[in-house]
Amino acid sequence: MPWVAWHERSLSMMTRRRFVSMVFALLSSFVPAIWCGESGSTRDITFFLVSDVHVGMVYKDCVPVFSAADYEKLIATTLDVMAGIPGKPWPNSGPVAEAMEGLGPVPTPRGVIVAGDVTEGGTPAQWTDFDRLFPWKGDPPKRFPVFACAGNHDGGSKSGGVRKGLRARNQEMLKAGMLTTLSEDGLHSAWVWQDVHFINVNLYPGDEPKADSKPGSMWDPENSLSFLKKYLAKNAPAPTPVVIVQHFDLTGAAWWDQDRRKAFYEAIKDYNVVAILHGHTHAITHLLFPDDRDLKVFGAGGPRFDCFSAGAFKREGVKSGVPFPGPRTPCEVYVFRMTNTRFVAAHFTGESDGWNAGRTVASLYVAKPLQPPAAAKAQSRR
Repeated sequence: MPWVAWHERSLSMMTRRRFVSMVFALLSSFVPAIWCGESGSTRDITFFLVSDVHVGMVYKDCVPVFSAADYEKLIATTLDVMAGIPGKPWPNSGPVAEAMEGLGPVPTPRGVIVAGDVTEGGTPAQWTDFDRLFPWKGDPPKRFPVFACAGNHDGGSKSGGVRKGLRARNQEMLKAGMLTTLSEDGLHSAWVWQDVHFINVNLYPGDEPKADSKPGSMWDPENSLSFLKKYLAKNAPAPTPVVIVQHFDLTGAAWWDQDRRKAFYEAIKDYNVVAILHGHTHAITHLLFPDDRDLKVFGAGGPRFDCFSAGAFKREGVKSGVPFPGPRTPCEVYVFRMTNTRFVAAHFTGESDGWNAGRTVASLYVAKPLQPPAAAKAQSRR
């Protein structure tokens, strides 16, 4: 629905109190954010999730060849679509619409989280291109600050240039106050927006490479599980809200078996993990961890955590001998907002009114309660 039509209809149905609260929320979305370590009794955080950018991708079997330069133009177009999300109305029906009623349109995000596979081949040149296309500072108003993690396509510490680049970038972000904590080797990171702790474990939460792979390889999580456990114990006692960022999804036995998944579950089950954000599958999903299979092993009655995957920039299944068909959708991004009392997640594609209207649309939209900051802080001290 066009903004003007939505605005006029909403005003006619809205009480004065609702209108005032909406205007306040709209104005507050333009107030510059203080990056980390904020305090206070209010919470209002908006952030975006994208994944699997694959900078440097070439579709060499297309006719004509779709080059890395062509692919870079596609990325730029997608980023332009994403830049237009702030100010758009939320979905007009469903749980997110109900939770966001009276709170104004989508605010400007504090940042964009990129959940791995930032490059196609992990080369230093591809990392340089990613760093240029996704600068950590952002480039307001069209580019937002970026928090990126390494995926399997990005190589390891002994191969490629992505993890080396991320370490250097993390140091710059730490100096700028955009990150609050780094692992000893500088790869894994954490930051705080108001009272919400974000923890980036990169590939996946683990301490050793998968079987038949070497330390420092693309399959080495580089002690990310130990970093996660130490950070949670020191900084985020329940019910402090926590968001975990990683590349791999939560079900793939090829990179972590059930014992390792259980170790991750044991590490987080006593904490208030509001969401786990990941990539890798290129699918647009909202799933629960543990799934039914794992829950039988982990033990019934434990918590289950919401896991979100936004999709991908890279398009799969492109036929050879034909022109590149274009992206699957104009944009694939999860939009999250956390207020004093609610968490919402809504998936945006840039089609129609912008919000995903696919076959599984109902499962992609989530609204759940949150404990207010002051109450959460008081309880965490007990």
